[in-house]
Amino acid sequence: MAESPETTSAALTLLERARHHVRTRSRSAAYYQAADRFSEVFLGKTFQVEPDYYRAVGTDYSAIDWLYEELGQGAALTRQALDAVTERLQEMTRPGPARAALEPLQAALHAPACSLLDVCRALLGAITVLGQDALGARGVPAALVQDWLALWSERVWRQNSQQARLTLLIQVMRASPEDRPGRLAALGEEQDALSARGTRFEQGVHEYLERYAETGASSVALVGGLPFARALTPRDMEKLLGVLREGSDFLGGVARLLRFAQDVRFDPSEPLNSGVMGYAAEHRQRLTDIDASRLPREELDTRLRRVWADDSARIRREFDTVVASLGDEPLRPLLEGFVQSVWAVATRLVEAGHDPRPGL
Repeated sequence: MAESPETTSAALTLLERARHHVRTRSRSAAYYQAADRFSEVFLGKTFQVEPDYYRAVGTDYSAIDWLYEELGQGAALTRQALDAVTERLQEMTRPGPARAALEPLQAALHAPACSLLDVCRALLGAITVLGQDALGARGVPAALVQDWLALWSERVWRQNSQQARLTLLIQVMRASPEDRPGRLAALGEEQDALSARGTRFEQGVHEYLERYAETGASSVALVGGLPFARALTPRDMEKLLGVLREGSDFLGGVARLLRFAQDVRFDPSEPLNSGVMGYAAEHRQRLTDIDASRLPREELDTRLRRVWADDSARIRREFDTVVASLGDEPLRPLLEGFVQSVWAVATRLVEAGHDPRPGL
C-alpha cells in the first residue's frame, strides 16, 4: 500500500485507540504517569520525541509484557502456541502486513473487550507505519528507512522471543508436582535453562541478563522512537543506526543496564529474576527447586548492589567509548546526552526498586 496522509492518520488513530485499551484495562493511572515521566527522560528529553510517540514505545508497550503474563497464567502452554503469538506480533513490524491490518485492527479495537493480542498488534503496526512515513516525510533515503525497519523488526523479535521463553520457564517453576512433567515437555530443548551454567552469584546474574534483558523493552523503545526524533538530522540518523547495528552492542548495554536496575532491590514476588538466578548458580540448584519468597532478601539486596556497582561502571565505560568514537560528528553531543538520560533513568529505577517499578 502506498504511503499517504490518510494512512498516516489512520495509524495515529489506531495508536490512540490502543493506548486507551492499555491504560484502562491494566495497572493504575499513577503507574502510567510515573512510566511516562521515565519515557520522557529516556526519549523525549534528548532526541525531542513528541509525547504521542514516547508514550507509545516507552510506556504503552508494557502491554506486550502483560500479554505474555496473561498467557502464562492460563492453561498449560505449548511452545508452538507461544511461537504463533510471537509471530503474530512480529508480522506487524513488516510494512505490508502492518498497513493491511490498520482497518481490521481499528474495527477490532472498537470492542471494549477486544483481545489483548490485537491491542499489541495495533501498537506495533501503528509504529511501523508511522515510523516509515515519518522518515520518508523528512527526506531520509529509502535505503536508510529499510535499515531502520530491519533494526526495528530485529529488536521486537528479541524482546518477544525472550518473553516467550521466560513465560514457559515460569510456568514450569509455578507448576504443581503432578503438572510439572507436562510443562517440562513444553520447554523441549530449552530445559537446560532451568540450571545456571555458572557456579558463582555474579555469573548467575549475568546469565539472567544475557537471556532476558530484552524483556525490559528498552531497545524496542529506543529504536521505535528514532523516526520521531526531531533532534536527529538524516545524517545523524545514518550515523546512529550505524552505531546501533555495529559490534559495540550499545543496545544490549542499555537493555542490560535498565533491566538490572529494576532487579537491584530483590523482589521475592517474582519467580525468576537476577537475584534468583544468582542464588541458583551459587547453590547449584535448579530453578524448579527455588521458592523466591523464601530467599534471604536483605542478603540478596546487598549482593546485587555489589554486582550492580561493578557492572554499571563497566557499562558506562563502554558507552563512553562509543560516544568518543564519533569524534567531531554532530551526533556526538546528542548521544552523550542520551547516555546521561539512560543513567538518570537507571538511577531512579535503582532507587525505586520494585514498589512502583515503572516501565520505560
